[in-house]
Amino acid sequence: MSFQQLFERSPEPAYVIDPHGDRILAANRAGCSLLGYTHDELLATPVSEIHPADLPQLRDFLDQVMRHGRASTITLTCRTKVGTFLPTEISLHAFESDGCLRILGLVQDRSDHRQRDPGD
Repeated sequence: MSFQQLFERSPEPAYVIDPHGDRILAANRAGCSLLGYTHDELLATPVSEIHPADLPQLRDFLDQVMRHGRASTITLTCRTKVGTFLPTEISLHAFESDGCLRILGLVQDRSDHRQRDPGD
């Protein structure tokens, strides 16, 4: 199975971003569904619009990924198409494609987890 097939068929939301261009370059069906966008809408939406409340943390995390190739999980909120904020955990991994640095983001929806956690 190719990377593209694995990416598309993954039941987990996944995104490929251009860390220098504030752009989503690819999103699988689960990723579009999580945020409520069509594929084309999501590719036209800057990463900064998805994470407006967490931009400093996201930028620091992206810098860490670009330096080390991968990073541990970070908790960020994602703004959906309808404007609600969704708690998530995101794992980022750097890779090269056609001579350009790209970041693979694997996302887990944590809204159910927060609702069930008696510590919140």
